[in-house]
Amino acid sequence: MSELQKLRDTKTLDDLARLLGFTPSGLSYVLYKVPSPAKYKSFEITKRSGGKRRIKAPQPMLALLQRRVANLLYDCLDELQNAVPARRSLAHGFEKKRNIITNASLHKRRRYVLNLDLQDFFPSINFGRVRGFFLKDKHFALQPKVATMIAQIACDENELPQGSPCSPVISNLVGHLLDARLARLAKAHKCTYSRYVDDITFSTSRKDFPPELAAPVSGSKSEWQLGTELRDEIGHSGFKINDKKTRMQFRDSRQVTTGLMVNEKVNIRAEYWRAARNMCQALFTTGAYYRTVPAPLAGGGAGDPPIRQDITSLGPISGMLAHIYHVKDSADRRKSALKKSQPDAARHLYYRFLFFKNFVVLDMPVVVPEGKTDSIYLRTAIRQLPTYHPRLGQIVNGRFESAIRFMNYSRTVHDVLQLGHGTGDLKFFISKYHKIVQGFGHAPLAHPVIVLFDNDDGGAELFGFAKANGAPNIAFSSTDPFYYLGLNLYLVKTPEKAATPCKSCIEDLFDPALLKTVLDGKTFNPNKAHNAPGEYGKVAFAERVIVPNAATIDFSGFAALLDRIVAVLDHYARLKAAPFGVAV
Repeated sequence: MSELQKLRDTKTLDDLARLLGFTPSGLSYVLYKVPSPAKYKSFEITKRSGGKRRIKAPQPMLALLQRRVANLLYDCLDELQNAVPARRSLAHGFEKKRNIITNASLHKRRRYVLNLDLQDFFPSINFGRVRGFFLKDKHFALQPKVATMIAQIACDENELPQGSPCSPVISNLVGHLLDARLARLAKAHKCTYSRYVDDITFSTSRKDFPPELAAPVSGSKSEWQLGTELRDEIGHSGFKINDKKTRMQFRDSRQVTTGLMVNEKVNIRAEYWRAARNMCQALFTTGAYYRTVPAPLAGGGAGDPPIRQDITSLGPISGMLAHIYHVKDSADRRKSALKKSQPDAARHLYYRFLFFKNFVVLDMPVVVPEGKTDSIYLRTAIRQLPTYHPRLGQIVNGRFESAIRFMNYSRTVHDVLQLGHGTGDLKFFISKYHKIVQGFGHAPLAHPVIVLFDNDDGGAELFGFAKANGAPNIAFSSTDPFYYLGLNLYLVKTPEKAATPCKSCIEDLFDPALLKTVLDGKTFNPNKAHNAPGEYGKVAFAERVIVPNAATIDFSGFAALLDRIVAVLDHYARLKAAPFGVAV
């Protein structure tokens, strides 16, 4: 039975609780026992345009309940979008595979681009509107009691709170009527319509912009006022317009939608790119950077000049560079391999920043393994081996806190840093390491970077470079705990087997009986080919065998490898403490 049908068949609190993975008493407690003032923690953040935005963070149990509701509703929407006839969403915010880039791309190369803003978007969606939607929408048509409970879960003080995990999807459900009306209006006047949360855009290449949507204010060259027909449609849909943010943009001037330029292609604003580039230059040279912000955003007066903010945190510039990279990468139609071999300026800058962040100004030692499963093995082994506490990690208030960081092989790390796809990536990484580090004026290198690899035929790719850079004796049979390659870079092999040719991999550190675990009728093969029948690979082994059974697994075989990591930490500590950086 589909998730939507299950929701439609739900009639009681007990039914809804089971559907959301709660006990009836747990759901009842969150809904009716927790006092309203205790359900949320409120705080304000400053808007870029000035003023304050109120954020309500739900308490943990309510947040979990709201996430479950959101996931259920997203599943229902997936079903509706795959149905015949399909229900097509027109929103670009909080939608899968949609974002500000897809929103802006609809309005490229147009004569006119009109932007307008909805006032108090989330607060304008009240309890009655949420309940009414789930009661009356033909696709949902829920039982009255169930519609009421969902509205109670979603709303606070008679509005959708900003900060709730289920506010985004519910706002799009309720806002779909607005989207349908405005899309019809746009089509009738040969315009394109889109909405990203509270930001609405109309565009057209008609000779004259339709006055039913907007017209210039009499006597003004730059001010435009929205047409009566457009205002009526928005008002009848239960929303209000923030007239201060209405703006018309013409082809012969800069056209911006959801913060992106759309004159010819979707692109970053030039001043935004220059600011990020200048911040990076200062960061890479001094370890700090600054930005100028409008005085009201920094606590100054409305007429005061912009205020300089000095920053040492990598968070703000990290967000800027990620945004620039994703926009530029989306607009770059070249094949992935060509993007990597001939990177544009944005990708190159992001590469340098990620390298700087992960290997130059790191706040703890970092292990760079061949793939993500190695990190799962090691983290779990450290947790289960108290001998290495607190040197490599420790249990704090029932939770494990690692004292070393394992490289997070995210999609961005794979694509930009080109790491996480085995020893070929590691070879590329260490071959360029010294040259890249020397390009930074600020390079504290407070902790070591440990490249961890299997002592097998794949790992042998690293031997040649290591021999030429301080490790002349490295081989399958060599037993050195580590190989120091200069700066803060180390190589560590998995421990050698006693018998020639001494080759090994990290899975050899487990009890051989564990490697014979059968999952779903399949056997474990660490070198499994894609879709190989009757076998499962490393990811399933790590996530379904190692993690859930960690308390009963013998990790003593990992001691020899963990000892090598400790030896690196000791060596680098002596190196940093020695005069002129000469190892003792």
